[in-house]
Amino acid sequence: MSELLVHNARVVLPNGIVHGGIVARRGRIAEVFAESDRPTGFGSEESIDAGERHLAPGFIDIHIHGSAGIDVQDTDEDGLSRISRFLLEKGVMGYFPTFVPADSEALASALRRINSYMENSEEAQKDGARWKRAIPGAGARVLGIHFEGPFVSKKRCGALHTEHFRTYDGDPRSVDVFTQKSDGISENRVSGNQHGAGRLMTIAPEVDGSLALIRELTGRGVRCFIGHSIADPPTLDLAAEAGARHMTHFPNALEPLHHRKPGAVAWGLVRQDITMDCIADFEHIDPLMLQLMYRAKGAARMSLISDAIKPTGLGDGVYDVWGDRIRVTGGRTSLAKDEAIPIEQRTIAGSVITLDQCVKNMMSLGVPVHEAVGMATLAPARASGVDAEYGSIEVGKRADLILFDEDLSGVQPALITMD
Repeated sequence: MSELLVHNARVVLPNGIVHGGIVARRGRIAEVFAESDRPTGFGSEESIDAGERHLAPGFIDIHIHGSAGIDVQDTDEDGLSRISRFLLEKGVMGYFPTFVPADSEALASALRRINSYMENSEEAQKDGARWKRAIPGAGARVLGIHFEGPFVSKKRCGALHTEHFRTYDGDPRSVDVFTQKSDGISENRVSGNQHGAGRLMTIAPEVDGSLALIRELTGRGVRCFIGHSIADPPTLDLAAEAGARHMTHFPNALEPLHHRKPGAVAWGLVRQDITMDCIADFEHIDPLMLQLMYRAKGAARMSLISDAIKPTGLGDGVYDVWGDRIRVTGGRTSLAKDEAIPIEQRTIAGSVITLDQCVKNMMSLGVPVHEAVGMATLAPARASGVDAEYGSIEVGKRADLILFDEDLSGVQPALITMD
């Protein structure tokens, strides 16, 4: 099947919603139409009646450590396949497995497994159809890797292990492991996407050598984000000039906003050339703060991430994650060793939310459907550099699409590109 019509849908576009559909041809969106202009000549096997459900681009999670009992940094290819299937069930079509700081041997081993999985996934797809309707066993695609550290601040470490933190010594060879160069993947090559940046890194600009590091990595195609930082606005200005213009899980792991010491939070809200991502689980950020961020930045500059960890989807309990015992209680994570102190004072150790629920939460705050969806699609696609291929329903982009009901229930993949 080289062509397919999806019609009678509420098509979620970057600037609104229209009643209509799309024509997909060879895995790409070939046409977007209003229902009154629906193309003819498609048989029943070549068309899908969406039943007035929403048709949207698949979600993109640029910050996720694990889910469904899997840690992306400590699993095999079977585990990566399992988490990819879990994510697709939640409407996520692409994701960046996110690594925490680790020793060099563990990091290199994890990279080899991810790269092997990406290459084997590509080969399996080449052996099958180039694209098709959603099929059992399919999974979200790995778009690259996000390194959360190790060039970050010990004063804003959160749940990261500081023994693996580093500073940049000025030798470009010392950071080859974090770029495309060292892992057998050519520059700017992403699984299923030869046009995007396959590496993201969260950096604290005030750490020794970090400004030079940002310049070096940016020049090598790595998207540099600001996070786990106590940098002041002048240092942040220098970081932006060097190439870091996005902020990780804002405003978490930054100096708190203060009226006489505004810091990174005020800087990020005021600078309109700076984008940010956030965990809209109502645990990491109060709903009122999310509303403030939305009003200050707008949906186009605000990406939703899960920051999900291994226990996501498993319920309450105590789990081993990154060598720590982490307790999950009512959707909130904390270090088990902190149980003696009030829960609101405990260190939060990642989330157990899925990206579809983040979108629902933003909708519950009054954000229009098309903007909330854009925060989980086009905004993260732009931040990670894959927006030429993913993130919106536009002619020429990949037809990786999802369907969902008015309240974002019943999310299901509709089309999956297989090349």
